[in-house]
Amino acid sequence: MITRRTALTGAAALGASLSMPTLIRAQAREPLTVMTPFGYISDFIEMMNAVSGGHFAAQGFDAKLLGGQGTAQALQQLIAGQVAFVRSAAIDQLRAVATTNAPLVSFSTLYQGSTFHVVSLKDKPITRAEDFKGKTVGLVSVGGTTDTFLDLMLQKVGLKKDDVWREVTGNSPGALQVLKQGRVDCFMCAINVVVTLQQMKEPIEVWSTDRYAPMPSQCYLTTQAMIDTKPEVMQRITRAMKASVDEMMTKPVKEIFQRAAKDFDIPGIRDLDTLVMVADAARERLWLSEGKENLMRNVPRLWTAGAEALRASGVADVKNVEALYTNRFIDAAKPA
Repeated sequence: MITRRTALTGAAALGASLSMPTLIRAQAREPLTVMTPFGYISDFIEMMNAVSGGHFAAQGFDAKLLGGQGTAQALQQLIAGQVAFVRSAAIDQLRAVATTNAPLVSFSTLYQGSTFHVVSLKDKPITRAEDFKGKTVGLVSVGGTTDTFLDLMLQKVGLKKDDVWREVTGNSPGALQVLKQGRVDCFMCAINVVVTLQQMKEPIEVWSTDRYAPMPSQCYLTTQAMIDTKPEVMQRITRAMKASVDEMMTKPVKEIFQRAAKDFDIPGIRDLDTLVMVADAARERLWLSEGKENLMRNVPRLWTAGAEALRASGVADVKNVEALYTNRFIDAAKPA
């Protein structure tokens, strides 16, 4: 006989059984650790959004995003198997593969165009690489990516390394003051600095290193072992990252930053309008520089050009360029 007590007990049991699959799914989510090369700066908002926006969770992952303290650390953690993938400049991957035979593979390229630009004053412009001769060039760091790009550009126009002087100016709008003081004739910096200076309406001349050394810029790197042993995991990772990028292409970026800021300590978040402006510029100038059809794809022509430039300058000699990247996961993640 059904009584109020048995009815309530049955209802409770039914409720528990209905909620159980959700609980089981939550418990069964697969741990996933990934890493940025430089903390939680706004440049990595699409990685933060993959966590905060639930895109990793939608693919069955319990994801943890670590903020690295440099590209070298991120690559070391990747090679050691401590993280599933990292974001890195392709030029760093090329050098690592050539010098240490590191098993690094790009499964997607986010920045098709170079984030690094050459900045000079309008009334004392440096408009081409030939103009570097006898000049002092500001770099983000000695021995870093901008230092290598400078070598590539010098080689391209027939100049030698000692034809220029080098000085560290960092990667901030403050480099402009060093330029105005005459301590450097130009400086190299990332897109966020360029956008900030343009917003300030500073009288600057700007051009991309792509003019002389085109190559993929920011890529998602994993290891060949990860691809060989866990292709299904890599496919889900790629779907999650694509969903995050697609959301940033179609929804207000300001709201995405605000959501991510609840989970991550994003430098400069108080000046949200500037962060949004930089993110918008990156999407238009760097994500889509090879056309919307190549969003997140590895473009073979750029990989070949990059490897040839490094080989010609004596920086690195990559024997098998095709082994550095794959489009199998990003192509499968796109609608047919």
